[in-house]
This record gives sequence, C-alpha cells and structure tokens, in this order.
Amino acid sequence: MKPLDFAVLTDIHYYSKKNWVDGDPYAYPPAHEQLYRRGSEEIIRSVFDDLCKDGMPQIVLISGDLTNNGEVTSHEEIRELLRELKSRGKRVYVTTATHDYRGNGLSYGFDKNNKKVDVPAFVREDLREFYREFGMDEAVDVHYETMCYSVDLTPEYRLLALNDDKGYDHAGFTDECFDWIKRQAEDAKQKNMFIIAMTHHPVLSPSPLYRLIAPGDLLEKGEVRAKAFADLGISFMFTGHSHIHNISSVTSDGGNVFYDISTSALVGFPPNYRTVRFDPESGKVEIKTTTVEDVPSLDTNGTSLSEFTEKQFLGTVGDILDSAENDYAEFQKLADSFSLRPEKSAKLKWIIQPAAKYVNRLTFGKIWRKTKRQNGVSKAEIMPLRDKKIVPFAISMAASLYRGDADIPKDSAEYRIAKAFFKKLDRLTKPFSKKLASAGIDSLSSALLPLLHNESLPDAECVLDMHPVAD
Repeated sequence: MKPLDFAVLTDIHYYSKKNWVDGDPYAYPPAHEQLYRRGSEEIIRSVFDDLCKDGMPQIVLISGDLTNNGEVTSHEEIRELLRELKSRGKRVYVTTATHDYRGNGLSYGFDKNNKKVDVPAFVREDLREFYREFGMDEAVDVHYETMCYSVDLTPEYRLLALNDDKGYDHAGFTDECFDWIKRQAEDAKQKNMFIIAMTHHPVLSPSPLYRLIAPGDLLEKGEVRAKAFADLGISFMFTGHSHIHNISSVTSDGGNVFYDISTSALVGFPPNYRTVRFDPESGKVEIKTTTVEDVPSLDTNGTSLSEFTEKQFLGTVGDILDSAENDYAEFQKLADSFSLRPEKSAKLKWIIQPAAKYVNRLTFGKIWRKTKRQNGVSKAEIMPLRDKKIVPFAISMAASLYRGDADIPKDSAEYRIAKAFFKKLDRLTKPFSKKLASAGIDSLSSALLPLLHNESLPDAECVLDMHPVAD
C-alpha cells in the first residue's frame, strides 16, 4: 500500500467584485469582520499558485462554503479558478455547503452608496450539475438527493465526500443517507481500501465553548455519528464551517478512534490550509499547516496576511465586547459572524450584557485580589500585571479559539489568576449548571481553560496513528 498525499482547504468564501453594483469594492462594510471577503479572489489565486509548486500534493480537497452566500457571479468565477487548477495537473474534489445557495435565489451586493441590494444566487438544486466535474464525474457512487459521493483516489484509498447540509437549517445525515455511507464503507473494506472522508460541519465540537455558543452549527448526533464512523473504518474526517483550526478525537465503545480535523477559513483568521500524508509503512498520518503570509497582489498595509486578518479579527472582538455592554442590537449583528445567532444571543442577553460590563472594567490586579486565596500568585508577581486590562487578554483567548494550540504557560501568573477566576465563575453560574450540561459542558471553567492552554491533540502540526478497525 502506497502513501497518499493531499491538500485540504475549506471555507474559501469567494466573493465576486461584480457584486458591488456601481460601488467601490474596497469599501466593503463592516470595518471589522471575521472573513476578509473583499480579498478572497487574490488570496485564492495565490494559494492555488502555491499548490502548483514542485513537491505539492496532486490532490486537493475543498469541503464546502465555496462562495460568500451563493451569488451566481461568485459561483461562475470560482468554478473558473477551479478549472484552471485542474488544468495545471491537480485533481480537485469539492463539496458544497450552506453558504453556497439561498433558498429564495437571492444574495446581496452593494450599490454606489454601499447600501445592500439583491443579487441573483443559486438555489440548492443548481449546485449538483454545476460542480459535478469536481468529483461526481469520477464517482464510484452518488447519493443523488444529498449530493454525497464516493470516489477512489487510488486503488488503495477511497474518499467519501459527504454533503451534510440536508437542504434545511441543520446539518447532518438522514438514516437513509447514513445507510448509503455504510454501503460505501463496507464496499471499500471488502476491497482492502483505506477510507478518508470530508464533510462541512464539525462532527465533534472543536471547542467545549463552541457547544455552548453554536450548538446548531454542529453535525446532528455528532458524537454518535463519530463513533459509528469509527466502527465503519472511517477514522479521519476533514471538516470546516466553524473556522476553528482544531483536531479532536473520540473513541467508540468498540475501541475505534475517530478524528475530526477541522481547518480554519482560508480567507479569514488564521488564513490556513493543510497538507496531509497517509503513510501505511509507518502507520502514521502526518498533518501539516500552512499559514498564508504573502499575497503579492493584495494590499495588507505592510503586514503579512495573517497579521492583517488577525488585526481585523481582534478589532471585531473588541467591538463585540464594547457593544455587548453599550449597544446590544449592534452586538447581535457582530456576534452573528461568530456563529452566535441573533435569536440565541437574545436568549443569553441576561448573562452576556452584565458579563461584558464587568469584564470591560476588569484588571489583573482586581482579579488577583478577588481570587488571592486560590490563585497562588504572590504580591511580587502581580505588581507588573496589576493595571493590565482583562479585555486584551480576553481578546487573545478568542484568537486562540480560532488559531488553536493555545500556549499560555500553566505556571504563569496570568494562567493561574485566570484559572482561579474561572473557578469562581463556576460557583456564580451554578444555578445554570443544567443549561451547561445540556450543551455537554461540565462547568464554565472546563470550557474556558482550553483557550489558555491546549492539553489535547496539537491543532496545527500533528502525527496520528492509522488505527486498524477493531472487529
């Protein structure tokens, strides 16, 4: 059995500049946003050029959200870029997702005053034929209704490209579709083929906090499906949607391991893609991350793209904390770009607004005094930190959520003070423990501590085992 190499991209969110109707394509509001849509074409072209350099994998997987919101112009232009990539010798396999169509056939653009106007968009049924040359034409089998397909990358490796949008508001697989997945896996097993899979929505939560703020953005019955996948021999699933760079795992009752390898949005923060090697001889899967730093055709104010998108991202978080206290309607608009839906944020206003007001006034010195008995930080240690505001620290935690591999040393004063503060919050939020438990969270501190220091699998550079399936 030979090694297999491929690249993984997701959430490329291509947005055609034609969608600014008589407007300025470089005046795209808002000032801060998680995604850098107005530079999407330049970023994608640059990355495709990088993928065509010597030594790069021949196979490219893209797991959904090819466009901003399904605009016809965006689809037409990204398909041409994908065709160019294929013409340069790459084998390209894609799935579509919820940002690739609108139920009413309308998305948005901007007029000359940068006011939103309607522009034509694809409906879901348009996608099947439009992208069939990027996977379905080579398929061993296609589940027509869901647009899932299986394709043999080599005689030894089968890819299951799984479209999980269901055509509704929630992500997942019907029992009938899952039966189709089982048949593909069983067929591959009979042929001694190794199975690799991709889908758009996370099967496992990329962070405990994500289960609280965006439970509807996870695959329905995610952990149950993950264990079933593992027992079928589908141990490696490449996902996106959350824009969080993360690797999570779960073990089935039968002892089989499932890995959810989530990749951040290519046109967001951090602008990452992955390269992967399956090596049967060593029994290892080597996963590497490339952060896009230089896009020659893009003006990033003299900084690298990762720095530019980070500033844009952090600015959004700062705006969110300010508006959560002072302008809740604006907070709901901003938070929506982080998967906290307006209806959900409305329900959480009772805790978010007072928490924001409290956090915006906090310093490390104040927290140190409130948790002195628990934090173990001496007076000498706190002196350099006493006037340091908590908000920038909270912003860095938000950045760690999306970047992955949080690395604040556990013996640092910041970590010990924050940990003690989170434990104190556990007592304050005890009346809401049932709500937390319903999201699969033991305590608020257990959801927040991973944003300080990652103690699970490495999120960017990782070597995993190619586990045999236990009978």
